[in-house]
Amino acid sequence: MLRATFIAVFLMISPTCTEAIGDMSVCYILDGILILYGIILTVLYCRLRMSPAKAPAQQPQKQPAEGGIYAGLTCHNTDTYETIKMGKKPIV
Repeated sequence: MLRATFIAVFLMISPTCTEAIGDMSVCYILDGILILYGIILTVLYCRLRMSPAKAPAQQPQKQPAEGGIYAGLTCHNTDTYETIKMGKKPIV
């Protein structure tokens, strides 16, 4: 309690705090800047969300499997992950 009182008295006596309290126009200017910044960001976000999606860029045509880096790759007929067959063990 004593510490809080000491801090409050120090802040009241400090000249920078009294100057800030006396010159409230700085606070109003900063509030205006923050409100303007929030409005601009909101408009840009809504504009981004409301605009139609752009068409995807044309992707290059796939080359046949005979040439290129996919030459040795083939499809596997078996499943890589087989189903685990859980049989019930008899209770002894």
